[in-house]
Amino acid sequence: MKFTAGMILLSALALLPGCSGQKSDGTGSAPAAAPSSMPRPYEIKSAIVHFKPVNMMGVKITETLYFDDFGLKEAREIITESDIMGMKNYEHKMEIRDGKYMISYALKSIVNGKDETSREATRTDMGDMRELAAAMGKIIDVNEMKKNMDYREEGTETIAGVTGRKYSVAIDKSKLDARAFGVMYKNIVLKSEMGGVSIEATGIEENAAVPADKFAVPAGYSVKDVDLAAEMKRAGEEK
Repeated sequence: MKFTAGMILLSALALLPGCSGQKSDGTGSAPAAAPSSMPRPYEIKSAIVHFKPVNMMGVKITETLYFDDFGLKEAREIITESDIMGMKNYEHKMEIRDGKYMISYALKSIVNGKDETSREATRTDMGDMRELAAAMGKIIDVNEMKKNMDYREEGTETIAGVTGRKYSVAIDKSKLDARAFGVMYKNIVLKSEMGGVSIEATGIEENAAVPADKFAVPAGYSVKDVDLAAEMKRAGEEK
């Protein structure tokens, strides 16, 4: 649970600058408030961020982040390849967030050489997630978490050719040397490291012209709406 708490805090800290109202210094402080009622997640209009492949126990994950409109439109392209005990799997999927919905679909899914790609996208109304986040915000005091988990500013670090703000938290309060680290640049998390697992950007294209199809469901796909609240309630009842 301490590992999970550390991940929650690092994620929460990534959101804090977007609500602080401070002037940006290019290393993670917030931009001016957006005219829209929705906060701007990032400090630059658009970008394409490439991440180094992560290898864990026979599973290789390669991710690319795309965003536009200061992050009000965001997509993550994820390729997962695994070869475990003779079972070879390949999945190429997209996860899209457009401010109103979270949409997920597979472009390709190959299991032991067999194409099992489903032409169906799942769509979740983010209104449910915003309500959940608001409820969690009332329970979790991030400043108190920072204190309890020994949050530290660690200076700066250059990742993918840009310099970001480095910070860390203790995974276990009784072992302050065991820490989780993050590096943020213009509110983009370019590096996170915990428990020997590191996710790091290898390149960032700032103010890139992101193809519009990265934020759209391909033609020929059906869309299935998922009720997040109902799914969470059902999962709770099954415990």
